[in-house]
This record gives sequence, C-alpha cells and structure tokens, in this order.
Amino acid sequence: MQAVYADTLRWRDSGAPFGVAGIPLPQASRATDHRVAVESDLTLSDMALATVRALLESSPQVATPTPDQIIVCTTSFEHDLALSCACRLHSELGSSRAPLAVGQLQGVSFLMALEIAVAMMAADIRLNTVVIVAAERWRRPFSRRIGALIDMGDGAAAVLIARHPGPGWRVSGLTVLTPGIPPLASEREPVYTSTLTNVISETCSGADLQPANVDWVLPAPIETRLAREINTRCGLRPERVCHIRMDAPGHFCAADTPARLDALLRSINPSEGQHALVWSAGFQGQAGCALLEFRGGGS
Repeated sequence: MQAVYADTLRWRDSGAPFGVAGIPLPQASRATDHRVAVESDLTLSDMALATVRALLESSPQVATPTPDQIIVCTTSFEHDLALSCACRLHSELGSSRAPLAVGQLQGVSFLMALEIAVAMMAADIRLNTVVIVAAERWRRPFSRRIGALIDMGDGAAAVLIARHPGPGWRVSGLTVLTPGIPPLASEREPVYTSTLTNVISETCSGADLQPANVDWVLPAPIETRLAREINTRCGLRPERVCHIRMDAPGHFCAADTPARLDALLRSINPSEGQHALVWSAGFQGQAGCALLEFRGGGS
C-alpha cells in the first residue's frame, strides 16, 4: 500500500496525464467547460462537506451535528488522489464509524448507497441517522466528455435517512443490479431497456404495488424516447412521469439522482400512502429503482 501511495504522489507532483495500456486519456476541452456547470474553487471533498453541513443544519430530525453514518458516492476523483473524500468527511464531522463510499456506478451510485443504508439500519437499531452525499468534480486529465453525447457537470447533493416519528417518505421497495459483464449497447443508446424494465418491475412487485398505481415517476435523465419506452414496458402511466431537470447544465452523474429526487419531493404535496418511484442507470449496464411511500405519521 505504501508503494501505491508513493506512485500516486509521484504522478500528482509530476502533473502528467496517464491512460490505459499507454493510451492517453482524452483531454477535457475548454468548449465543454463552457457548456456545463464547472466548480472553479472547491475540491470534491470541499463540495461534499459543505453540502452535508447545509443538510444537517436544516434538518430538525438531527439532534447532533454528527450523523451516525456517512456514505459518499462519487465517480470523479479528488485532484489529490491520496485524499479520501469519505475519510475527510468522517474526520471533520466527528463520526466514529468506518468510512464508507460507493464509486463508479454513475447514476446508480445513490440507489446502491440507499440500499446499503437501509440494510445497515435494519441490522443495527442504534443506527438512527445516515447521510448519503454524492459529489462530482471533474478536473484534468480526466475528461468531462463521455462518448459523443454526455458532458459531465460539477455538483453535489445530500440526503438524510432517519428514524423519526414525523411525516416522511419510507423506502418500500428497492432493487439494484450491477452486472459483472455489461451487456453490449451502441454508443447512441447506452441504456439497457430490458435490464431497467426488470429492475422496475421487481421493485413494484416486491412492494405489492401495481406500476399503474405509482403517483409520481422520476426516470433517469436520458433520451425521452428511451425513457418513454421503459416506462411503457413497465406499465407506468405516462401522465405520472415527472421530467425534472436541473437549472445548471451537464450530467451530474452520482449527484444527479439525489438532486432531482429532492427537487421532485419539494414540488409535490403528497397524501398518506402515495408513492414516488425513481429509476436510474449507469454507463455499463447498472440499473436501480427505489419506491418511496409517504407516511403522515411515521417514516
């Protein structure tokens, strides 16, 4: 491990880009930087830390400034590769638990973290609050451009999961699939409709809810035609689909799902027992879906 860190520090100090098998990584163009949201001052962990602190300060369910567990989701890297975002957050927020991070699942990272958080809280009754924070900060030599269609933006979002008696959303269904060997897909359609259809159907079936009875549907921010095809295959009603787009341009990768989910939940006025379904996808066949049920008297 010391040798790995030494190599990392040498690469950082030299500032030399690297690639796979001697093939250099594509450089992010300045034209791309002008098309998407770019954070020019804060580092990845700066963004994550500021977002978590803002969340905790505004959350009445948190009695202390330190959540019981913090889960970090990222796809991009710290500019200083020797620095762990998860370790920094645990240190600065005073957490006594082991750092935990989910990486390289893109739009499914948040749903994987949610699955982990739900399982941990079910297994440990002392675990009362979990914060999931997703952050992306793209810097050279890593490119913002993914294929021909996707430009990555910088951003961060955080979600609090807590046991509390007040009104809130309960996770009533959750399915995440990360295939070991990604299925083939064309560059223009990097989303696997059959995989996503199965994940959505399994989530609704596990919660004993017909897809047509879902009140709000938040699909992945993909091509409208593909999203419509997936929703139709699953039996989700088209008039229930909410196309939430962020004000800032660019694809926010791991931070995209929690940011748009927050925007959706803030924009609606749910009643007891209503459901919101969110599904998302990664770039290599990953798929995830969560079903949330509103409870007026508990969560």
